[in-house]
Amino acid sequence: MSEDGDFFINLATPEQQKSSTSNASNKLSGGRWKDRRKLRMMMDDGEGKKRGHRNDAGDSNGAQSHKKSKTDSNRSFGNKSTPQVTNAQTKSLDNKLSKGKSSQSVNVDDQIVSSLFTSNREITTAVNTNKHDDNAEIIASNAPLSADTFEDLNIHDPLLSHLPNKMSITKPTSIQKLVIPHLTSLSNDNDLFIHAQTGSGKTLAYLLPVISTILNMNTRVDRKSGTFALIIAPTRELASQIYDVACTLTNCCHFLVPCLLIGGERKKSEKARLRKGCNLIIGTPGRVLDHLQHTQVVTEQFSTSLRYVILDEGDKLMELGFEETLRQIFEIIHNIPIETKVFPKLPARIIHVLCSATLQGNVKKLGNVALKNYKLISNSKNKAGKDENSATTAVPDQLLQKITIVPPKLRLVTLAAVLSNITVKHMKEQDGTYRTMVFLSCADSVEFHFEAFSSTDSFHRDLVEGAVRLLTKGNTILPCFKEDDEPDVIFYKLHGSLSQQTRSATLKHFATNNATTKGKHLILFCTDVASRGLDLPQVGSIIELDPPFSVEDHLHRIGRTARAGRSGESILFLMPGEEEGYMDTIKPYHKMGWKLLKFDTDILKPAFSEISVGRNDMKERKKKDVALEWDTNATTWHLNVERRILEDSDFKESASKAYSSHIRAYTTHTAAEKGIFNVKFIHLGHLAKSFGLRERPKTMGLQTSKQQKELGEAKKSKEGNKNKMWRIARMTARESASEFNY
Repeated sequence: MSEDGDFFINLATPEQQKSSTSNASNKLSGGRWKDRRKLRMMMDDGEGKKRGHRNDAGDSNGAQSHKKSKTDSNRSFGNKSTPQVTNAQTKSLDNKLSKGKSSQSVNVDDQIVSSLFTSNREITTAVNTNKHDDNAEIIASNAPLSADTFEDLNIHDPLLSHLPNKMSITKPTSIQKLVIPHLTSLSNDNDLFIHAQTGSGKTLAYLLPVISTILNMNTRVDRKSGTFALIIAPTRELASQIYDVACTLTNCCHFLVPCLLIGGERKKSEKARLRKGCNLIIGTPGRVLDHLQHTQVVTEQFSTSLRYVILDEGDKLMELGFEETLRQIFEIIHNIPIETKVFPKLPARIIHVLCSATLQGNVKKLGNVALKNYKLISNSKNKAGKDENSATTAVPDQLLQKITIVPPKLRLVTLAAVLSNITVKHMKEQDGTYRTMVFLSCADSVEFHFEAFSSTDSFHRDLVEGAVRLLTKGNTILPCFKEDDEPDVIFYKLHGSLSQQTRSATLKHFATNNATTKGKHLILFCTDVASRGLDLPQVGSIIELDPPFSVEDHLHRIGRTARAGRSGESILFLMPGEEEGYMDTIKPYHKMGWKLLKFDTDILKPAFSEISVGRNDMKERKKKDVALEWDTNATTWHLNVERRILEDSDFKESASKAYSSHIRAYTTHTAAEKGIFNVKFIHLGHLAKSFGLRERPKTMGLQTSKQQKELGEAKKSKEGNKNKMWRIARMTARESASEFNY
């Protein structure tokens, strides 16, 4: 308005408007927001891009003028072909992100990248009320008993001499001492419920007395004599392991023949073996039922000799929905008339045995279905027979449990630091092959982490069909290695979506000590398919990157280490907030307590302090108190993963699928733990960062036409939040069932 009171109208062209406003920091004020938005679109040459998106030419004026979102989940990072970050830009970004900035993000080359670290790195966590006492005397709770022998348990030659000579087993464990006399005595005809710690020798506890009873009949027996025992396991891997133990035991009596029946193998070959005859059948429920229904020779062999039906890992059998399958198996078996005159020195009826490391929930239901007049045998502190509900499964005393509270966006880089620290410790000790298992919630997450850690350019060599990779010279994916180092690390992946041949070959390679694995650190990324019953040699560390879906899963996961009296350690990742309440849930099972580690000073700093300098120079720098920029190194490591994802569309798709599957799997925690593990409590944008993503995927990664059809029907019916939650839970349950795929 002029001094005379007249109004002036700005009739400048859009180009003039753009030029003038650029000098004023592109600010527009006054008038309606719609008018300002139209004017901005005109200033941007009519591109009309959505809020926060860059134009195709890569011009950053429009992006810089928009207000930055407060969360990572609402940020946009360019068009479909996001430009690559150069080395110089990455170096600049490293300096900006890791110098203790208080901001959560910086803008480099028009890309908004969330920072790993902020000026305030302290996390207020719950107080550790169950501290581990380093000075406490530890006696291995699942170790063999020094004062007892197998001869005292009525085990005779040839088994008695075969155990120490061929299997290096000289003393029985506590659960074997309790179970073997019961199963070898013909006067005890009760069914058994065997409850014992993981790694305490439950497999031998039922195999030894069964084979010993057959040998003690003093009757000529061969593969045509019939099937004496049927052993059912929930997973193919566990069934294969039981079969291997049975084969090793029967090497001293070649006339006894075990047979393995599992999904993924040719049924024609299995039928041929069954027709030849077998004395022990080990299998998974689906395949066993299939042969009972369609292979007539099986029921014929059962009629004269079947005396033992053993269910291993009974809680997992129920969890995977095998209750109806087991009912049908029992119905067929119990309808077969038993001829006791052929083998009078065997039990007069079928003895049912149920084995489990836990007593809660479905396993008791299975006990009521499968067992009659059963006796509980437990090596827990509460003696069996007093109160079933009072027997609590505790972790082995010699297991060192560690817990770390890690922010969502730092999960990936912290995992790299943990693996690096373990590798450095193994290299210093030089005590042979060392094995580490990393448990994840879903198969897609296993695939992503396997690719993230094992595949960097061409610095790796595939050993087993893309499922086993040996790192070669030049691979610096772990912080402890430099380009001149020869990494002594082999990565593995194992989940139910792999073919049975690949799963068997991978597990065999991981468990075998040979020239390839000798002196190396073997790291297995796996789902819970590897958590049950597997007795893998020299597993020193268990990493639970994704929290287990139940306490039982937690006990079985960490039970892969500290077996048969050997020491071991486990580390559990939790996120700040509600997840910290999980420590109260598992506290009753950890009577020896745990160590609460700080993710920065205890894990990240030791791993990333040695990257930028040689190991020989480390002592000199520490003497001079030179600040080691470990946070800069950690940020650079994570940015390298992000760059790989930007450059590789397949890797990016794998990261997106892993993120989506992880979110779906997170919704399937037990009802009792919903208050602890609730997806509403997670910062999804920060969680996407832990998968190397700079933005959340737009979809939940539907993979099948059935799921797409289900989603389409949900949209038509205006699906509510509750129905959406149930739909995702059903989807995840189907995926979990297909994980075992029997």
